[in-house]
Amino acid sequence: MKLNKINEIITLTNDKFEVHIQKKIFGGYIFKKYVLNSPFDLLETREVRLDISEDEAIDLGKEILNKIYKTNNLFSNFNVLTN
Repeated sequence: MKLNKINEIITLTNDKFEVHIQKKIFGGYIFKKYVLNSPFDLLETREVRLDISEDEAIDLGKEILNKIYKTNNLFSNFNVLTN
């Protein structure tokens, strides 16, 4: 897993997915999980409205990054525009 921080966005990546963590203006964080190198294939979005620490946000981002989806055909209908 790689952790990268550019401006106010923290990015966690592994070999398949990336999670973007962005701090909200009035407290809390927004988490977005994408297929790696494919910003249009958004898999999951979460919003935390509590003002948690950056370390807690990174820990939650790691949980989202490592989440295993049990659907067999997860990517069967993705990226419809390129088919």
